[in-house]
Amino acid sequence: MQCVIHCRNRTIFCSSLTLLILLLAYIIWPWLYIAWVWRKSDINHIDFPIVSKLNHSLMNVPAIIHQTWHDADTIPTDWQQASNSCRSFHSNYEYYLWTDKAARRLIEKEFPCLLSTYDSYPYDIQRADVIRLVVLYVYGGIYLDLDIICLKSLDQLRTYKFVLPKTMPVGLSNDFIVAAPKHPFLLQVLNDLPKHNRNYLTKYSTVMFSTGPMFLTHEASYYPKRSSINVLSGELYGKYIYNSSQSLFRHLKASSWHGNDAAVVKWIYRRRAILFLLSIILFLMIFLLICFIQNYYIIVNLLRKISSIMQSKLNIESLKYDKVHSNINPT
Repeated sequence: MQCVIHCRNRTIFCSSLTLLILLLAYIIWPWLYIAWVWRKSDINHIDFPIVSKLNHSLMNVPAIIHQTWHDADTIPTDWQQASNSCRSFHSNYEYYLWTDKAARRLIEKEFPCLLSTYDSYPYDIQRADVIRLVVLYVYGGIYLDLDIICLKSLDQLRTYKFVLPKTMPVGLSNDFIVAAPKHPFLLQVLNDLPKHNRNYLTKYSTVMFSTGPMFLTHEASYYPKRSSINVLSGELYGKYIYNSSQSLFRHLKASSWHGNDAAVVKWIYRRRAILFLLSIILFLMIFLLICFIQNYYIIVNLLRKISSIMQSKLNIESLKYDKVHSNINPT
């Protein structure tokens, strides 16, 4: 009987552990996978002091600033001020604000094969992610999110053919992009959009892995000429390293598209160590509880069987006794 109980416990433990591993893998595998492929990548990092004089004959990127919003009349005031700060540093640049209608017309004209994918996205932010890639591929230039305040000129970055900022905890961001027209990396990214158009259960994960930063990180990691992709250092990017004299930007960090699921993901990430420990403790407690319940019913059933056997023996003895007495005292 002890052997049976031991085997049952082992089966319960293995089954519970397997279910836990599968659940955790389903939740965190995409993030771990991106972190793994990103760390294998060979990508150049940009970290330089901004100089005052440049050789404009070496510029690979046209003097154009692109930004996106639903329409020109509904931009929040603080975002409009941020946009103005960038335009004031680059008064000689062309400026384009791509509204929803203008964006769709451009995709219909330049990438009609993407239109069905573009229209199928459940979230506006996914379409915003896509249009920045399309305009940079078609025209080249500099894309900036509206919540980015420029602190310096970005002219020096135009000597590179493609620049993305590094984000935390891993990978690339897409809130700022510098690109030469018809850059082959952007073409690869645009061609791969349909096969990454999936639902990852929550808005945050769906956006991040279908069109957002994790999607771009994955694409950059597998780009054949990934050494030609340049990554803006944290000091220049200024989003996670504060008060750096080299920072090109100040970030309002509006995160306007984030929902409650994004807050949950960030909360979990900040407390990942203690949550991992608590999950192990919880698993052990559940395992012990299951073992107790399982053993309890085994013992109860065993006692019932013993009681039934004893009752049967008593019944047999009682019948024998009655039979003996019936022979002694015949009627």
